[in-house]
Amino acid sequence: MSRLPFLSTTALFLSGLAQAAAGPSFDCAAAANATEKAICADPKLAALDSDIATLYKEAMAKAGPSADSLKVEQRRWLQGRDGLFPVPGKARDKAPSDGASMKLLADRLAFRRAALMVLKDQVKPLPLCQRAAETLRVLRGSDGEPARGGPKDLLFQSGLFSQSAPGTSLAPALAEQLTKAASDIQDSTNRDVDDLPIIVSDRYALVKVPVSGASWQSCWNFVAFQLGSDGKFQALPNPDGMDDGFCGDDVGFDMMDTVGTPSSRPALITWAPGTVSIRETNGAQWNDACDIDVSYEQRYVVTVGTCEADETTCQAFKSRLAEWAHIRGGPEPDLKGPGTGYRYPELGDKPIDEGGPDLLKAFPALKDWTNTEEEGGANWLWHGPREELRVDVSPLVGPHEQELDNILVGAWRQRDGQWVPAAAFIMSPQAIGAPMVKATVTLSKATKR
Repeated sequence: MSRLPFLSTTALFLSGLAQAAAGPSFDCAAAANATEKAICADPKLAALDSDIATLYKEAMAKAGPSADSLKVEQRRWLQGRDGLFPVPGKARDKAPSDGASMKLLADRLAFRRAALMVLKDQVKPLPLCQRAAETLRVLRGSDGEPARGGPKDLLFQSGLFSQSAPGTSLAPALAEQLTKAASDIQDSTNRDVDDLPIIVSDRYALVKVPVSGASWQSCWNFVAFQLGSDGKFQALPNPDGMDDGFCGDDVGFDMMDTVGTPSSRPALITWAPGTVSIRETNGAQWNDACDIDVSYEQRYVVTVGTCEADETTCQAFKSRLAEWAHIRGGPEPDLKGPGTGYRYPELGDKPIDEGGPDLLKAFPALKDWTNTEEEGGANWLWHGPREELRVDVSPLVGPHEQELDNILVGAWRQRDGQWVPAAAFIMSPQAIGAPMVKATVTLSKATKR
């Protein structure tokens, strides 16, 4: 797969700064909604809007037969952009002014600019999988930092995905028929099937089905149906690798419109942390699967924490937090030295199996983390500047043993012959540098034939 030159990434951030004096692509006197008014009020947003308009014009000039689909893509993205700031019960006529809202809009504009920049040098329309991967490679926030969010959300904000327009409401009898058929296909017995959620697009329906026997109540799977020319729905085969369902808030599935395809052919989008999969519909079958994995180099930063040892010891302890957390959160343990397991600077090679009082419940500063638990493991002695501490470096797990990205780095100290809590810090990963993006296309059964 081709890769864009590194210069393109830098150019995405710098071009808006260089054109800070440029006005937006529309007449501010006729600004129709809160989003347009916000763009008119901020020179940097206006420059981003101007960039987008220029890139879109250039892409349309070389789009050829795909011009109509690019036009639809841009219109869908504009509709999403203009719907960013709804005010319940009021007209959307007041521009947002708070920093969070303005950052949200600035990032949305920066992401769209990146998606159009990918088209700048194309000779012929890029396949969706390649274009999505290339877009994720060059995405940056409006501040030039790595884009925040999962790849599905980033592609949605960039305009490569959009919510399918709701189809005609299903008659109650037909809805009941589909939910019962889906429940039978997935062999679900968890709950009453009369009110299963149904996502309806132009000619497809996606029925959400609870997974039988799941330990979490939020485990779901699905069955997709196509509306045939005879007015009857036909179930699509369940895609490979989706028998276990989707559990938790950071995984899921949806039917969405994608670039280059009409609303009558939505795609199945599934996602998990760092991954997104795209399967376009082809009648009552699925087209080839596009699986995209995105990862970053990471550094660990303090989310919250406290230290009750003496000031000198606390400062020395805090200076080691990021390195210890990075070693524990890395893909593989450092196996240098005797024995097996992780190697932490200044902690030696002899782990201690003896436990101590719960660090997560010992400090008020960590009260929001008391519903998590340590994964467990050995401790190490650390000879601080003024006192010896026993150190714990452990990943955290959430309710239902859900693995978290956060790592607890804590310590106990000796008091009256017992180990008592001395420090506890929650360390969280932060993405740095350019993303590493891998795209894989798996041929569908129909393609293989």
